[in-house]
Amino acid sequence: MATYRVLNPKGEVVATKDIESADDAHAWFVDQMADNSELGWRMEVEQDGEWHFFDDSEGDRS
Repeated sequence: MATYRVLNPKGEVVATKDIESADDAHAWFVDQMADNSELGWRMEVEQDGEWHFFDDSEGDRS
């Protein structure tokens, strides 16, 4: 299990959760920003006490 966090475009942590798999973590990330197509949302994973990039939003360009 790993700890993941979601950061908004301002760099503020908006959610943190322990999740079993990377696939589940990605689904949780999508759910956390479901109503927001703004660019700059990102997800990080904690490894050995440090946070590392995991995924980010590409936004809605339509």
